Amino acid sequence: MPYKQGDVIMRNKPWVYVLDEKHASSYCHYCFRRPIEGESTPLKRCTQCQFAQFCDQKCAKAAWKDHKTECKRLLLGRKQGAEVPEANIRLLARIISKVSRGERSDPPDACWPSCDRTYDSLCTHADKIQSSILQITAFTMTIEKLVAFLGQENMPDDKETIKDAYSKLIVNAMTLYDGARPYGIGAALPLGATRFDHACKPNADYMICTTNGCEIVIRALEDIASIEDVRICYCNCMDMTRQRQTLLQEHYYFLCQCEYCLDEHRDNMMRSVRCPQAFCDGAIPMTEIFTPKPCTKCGHLIPKNDPFVKKSIDLMSKVKDSVDAYTALFEDTGNSTADQRQLSSARNDLSLLYTTAKKTLFPLNIFYVKLIVHLTDQETEQGWKLYLEETNAYRYYHGFSSFLGIRLVLQGGYQVGARKFEEAKKSLEEAERILTVTHGIDHPVFKDMLTVRRCADLQDIVWNVARFISPRKTKSPSFPSFLPKFLV
Repeated sequence: MPYKQGDVIMRNKPWVYVLDEKHASSYCHYCFRRPIEGESTPLKRCTQCQFAQFCDQKCAKAAWKDHKTECKRLLLGRKQGAEVPEANIRLLARIISKVSRGERSDPPDACWPSCDRTYDSLCTHADKIQSSILQITAFTMTIEKLVAFLGQENMPDDKETIKDAYSKLIVNAMTLYDGARPYGIGAALPLGATRFDHACKPNADYMICTTNGCEIVIRALEDIASIEDVRICYCNCMDMTRQRQTLLQEHYYFLCQCEYCLDEHRDNMMRSVRCPQAFCDGAIPMTEIFTPKPCTKCGHLIPKNDPFVKKSIDLMSKVKDSVDAYTALFEDTGNSTADQRQLSSARNDLSLLYTTAKKTLFPLNIFYVKLIVHLTDQETEQGWKLYLEETNAYRYYHGFSSFLGIRLVLQGGYQVGARKFEEAKKSLEEAERILTVTHGIDHPVFKDMLTVRRCADLQDIVWNVARFISPRKTKSPSFPSFLPKFLV
């Protein structure tokens, strides 16, 4: 069956799924609905474990079969002062609990179109996993955490059951996206959706829909000849090819040879530097061994032994190390004054590094992009310029994707708030073209985008009329900073 761009290819309720612990208080643990403050009914916390939250009694009751064992163990852990296990441990615990109940397939209405895939039919690559020292070490550590969470009494007697569950989790688990943020909010082991192979440049995109419970919806990004040709992305396409291929080989045991993996120029642009020729704003792409290629604009070729090349390589290394250190610090920093002071100091160091990097690294250089991510600020002229540079990088590396669409809606909201109405219209027109395909017109983010567009049109009229009536005396019409509520 052929698919047109924007067609729904599959709807599949995951066989098991969990929220990441950092999003546990923001979404219903059953349907993944995210309440909008002031407009939706707040979530209700599970009275026992105090961790899971649900829309209402209906969602809590529907979730109970999968939450029951987890709830008791979370309650015990809370009393003992233990931390909530990470998502992959809780997901593996749910798999084992489900298998122990004899539930090894989806109910009839879980997948459209219907799919005969079952838990037992999932690929495992168990032989490769058991021959990998890296995976054996990871398996041992995971099982230790699993036993600590579930308790030995809830573990299967058959060790092969545990190995099988771990192998299927590693090879088949999917990150869950809600279509409003460019990062995952949970993890799942679906049955039907696992049939789709990978491409770093996918021809289909997926996200969850909460209209009928938590449901993975897969849409065509372009015309596709048949369901056998559908490809989704398993990794971050803004990583370099070697990083992506290494991850895919370690977790899924195949060598990707998609269009992005074979595009050397794309990878070279990830290491690109500014052309040193006066009055040229072109890029000098760099190969994997940092051999300069001709400038993309003037054709100038720099010798590999030129001091500028060494300086550029050293700078990229420094930026990478600094960004990695800042990211780790950001994730571990608490709310104390000392912690926040340390984080602020580290961010100032990144700002100083940016002053050097902007003169040398091309705006599409991936190290530069990861640096400016931490420095974007819609409230300042410089911060806004960096935000737009980041959007251009998304456009170049992600292309036509839900990630770019989400970003453009936010960008349009910021531009409306800053009275940049013409720029806002362009951002939102591009967002609409993308979201129509990736999200569909019924998705809350698409509706938010329409709200921002109407707001842009109305405010543009008000502002221009005000200036026409009294160009000298009229103050700027007051306009609260606006962001789509579903996206905040």
